[in-house]
Amino acid sequence: MTNIGATARRLLGNYTLPYKGGRVIVGAVVVYATNSGLYLAGSTLFFLRGIHLSDTQVGAGLTVAGLVGFLTTVPVCMLARRFGPLQLMRMILVWRAACFVALAFADNFYTFMLFASLWWISQGPVLPTAQQVVAAVGGDRNQTRSLGVVGSISNVGMCIGALVAAPFLSIGGLWMFRCIFLLGGLCCLAASGLMGLLKDLAKVDPAAARTAPLAKRRGRLLLVSRDRAYLALTVISGLLFLHTVLLGVAIPLWLVRSTDAPPGLLSALVTLNTVLAITFQVHVTKRMKSSRDGTRALRYAGFSLAAFSLVLITSAHARSWLAITLLVLATVLLTMGELLQGAGSWELSYRHAPAALRTEYLSVFSLGSSAVGIIGPALVTLVLSHGTKGLLDLCGLFLALSAAVTALGRRLARPDDQHMEEPAPESTLDPTVTI
Repeated sequence: MTNIGATARRLLGNYTLPYKGGRVIVGAVVVYATNSGLYLAGSTLFFLRGIHLSDTQVGAGLTVAGLVGFLTTVPVCMLARRFGPLQLMRMILVWRAACFVALAFADNFYTFMLFASLWWISQGPVLPTAQQVVAAVGGDRNQTRSLGVVGSISNVGMCIGALVAAPFLSIGGLWMFRCIFLLGGLCCLAASGLMGLLKDLAKVDPAAARTAPLAKRRGRLLLVSRDRAYLALTVISGLLFLHTVLLGVAIPLWLVRSTDAPPGLLSALVTLNTVLAITFQVHVTKRMKSSRDGTRALRYAGFSLAAFSLVLITSAHARSWLAITLLVLATVLLTMGELLQGAGSWELSYRHAPAALRTEYLSVFSLGSSAVGIIGPALVTLVLSHGTKGLLDLCGLFLALSAAVTALGRRLARPDDQHMEEPAPESTLDPTVTI
């Protein structure tokens, strides 16, 4: 029993943050992710059956909302300069709570599109702001591992949210749908309250505070736009982020249209993805200790997603049980790509963002995944419409991204021997210098 207890404590230790305030962050993330699970489980049915929108109206409204979120991501992230990342995160959570309540009472296409757009304004800034909050509380040394823990436990919270939504969806009716959104709003408020416990632990980056006026005067975003290596990293990581669309769009469409597998398998595949993400995300991020590790992770993510495309092709030419086995294998490969892409992008995006310009760099980096979230569904649907040829093209894209990140690894600006916690030299703020 002693050995079992020690083993259990060691396993649970992988999902805690080893510094003061770590448990508060974990708790806040679980509560926040619960609201995401509630939204994912209940939003589409509410839009279709509660507000009585058509499929086209839902798609058009969410596309407009996604574009609004994309265009406002950087300006909202810049508020961290004024309020600090922790306070900005709490403000974002309160904003999200208000938007959930507003969405619960949307009653036509126009109010739906308005409130969804307001909600999407808070979507893009979440990850870059969270990266800065984690760094402010735990320090740069724990950054990637901490984000791995956050990624794993957020999946736990999303599962909780989906389970909580289930009885409301089973009962049905307008007010049951509204309750899902109202509970989501309460989760956001509770997460904001928990974040407030970190006020005395969040440290201000002295380099950023000292150089902020000079950086502002010379155009901080202009400096990011001149860092071609970082922009290339943003594009590559963003395209690899297609794994989210492949799970939500490609696998369901391919399973139903091109294989003999039963439609009920889809739920098992999503569950498999979630369980693997919870189990292995921390272990993958623990290996991220240098720029070379991050580059290797993105390269292998491309290989894994390319293999996923090939396995998906073969599943269309197999009979029932073999098709099921191949779809399970494809989901495992997709999840491997997801975990590697997340770990590599967290490591490289933070490591190669100068301390004095971290807010600007991370906000620009987040645009890659935001753009893919907008255009990805249409792109993947187009790819699948071409069947095997489309998936072969997708495989080629992922292999090309693997080659590109290998070449980019040699060009990334900041050397690994410069520790991330060191202040960026003031020369990096000279607009005549490419960072």
